[in-house]
Amino acid sequence: MNPSAFLALQDLDTALDVITHKRPRLPEVTAHQQAVDQLAGLRLRMAAAQQRIDAAQAAIEAAEHAAADLTTKRTRLEAQLKTVIAPREAEALMHQIDTINGHRSELDDQELAALDEQAQGEAELAAMAAELPLLEDAELAAKAELDVVHAAVDAEVADLRDQRAATVAGLGADSTALYERVRKQFGGVGVARLEGSHCSGCHMDLSPRELDLVKAVPADTLAECPQCGRIIVR
Repeated sequence: MNPSAFLALQDLDTALDVITHKRPRLPEVTAHQQAVDQLAGLRLRMAAAQQRIDAAQAAIEAAEHAAADLTTKRTRLEAQLKTVIAPREAEALMHQIDTINGHRSELDDQELAALDEQAQGEAELAAMAAELPLLEDAELAAKAELDVVHAAVDAEVADLRDQRAATVAGLGADSTALYERVRKQFGGVGVARLEGSHCSGCHMDLSPRELDLVKAVPADTLAECPQCGRIIVR
């Protein structure tokens, strides 16, 4: 077996793991998501403003329709008033006309309030519509930057995978199976370096006796860290 090849494969897998972990946390990912969120938020506010305008328009139309009905009724009552002689009947008609006039006044107030609401909504919508192209451009620019970074990351991953495939081919099926088993057993890092008297896998120092045992293993044979059991390469 070739311990150096095991270590090389571990280094490649560690590099791939780092990229996998780092990719969603790239600054460009955050910047693009912020741009997307800002654009989505503006569009939601624009939709809410349009709903406000539409609701105001519906209220205006309802008030106008109700006012027209009251006007028609008042015109009819006024015509009746001109033909009656009995004071009580005239008084009743005049009371109905006054009531209609009161309702008309309320409807006029409602229509004015709806017109004001509509004007405010249209002003807000216009301001947001002016802002929309800026946020759209910002999102596109952020996406372009993200695409560039992703392309570079993809190229790096592809290169690492090519190196990994070549390393695996050199190891052979049995050694690769052993490597994969140990890697899984130790949560992704199954092969470590001996750095002085220190294991890079468990970060523990080996005693002089343990160090001698590891160094006594032939160079073409896999050694284990006495502390953690990982394959250790000196």
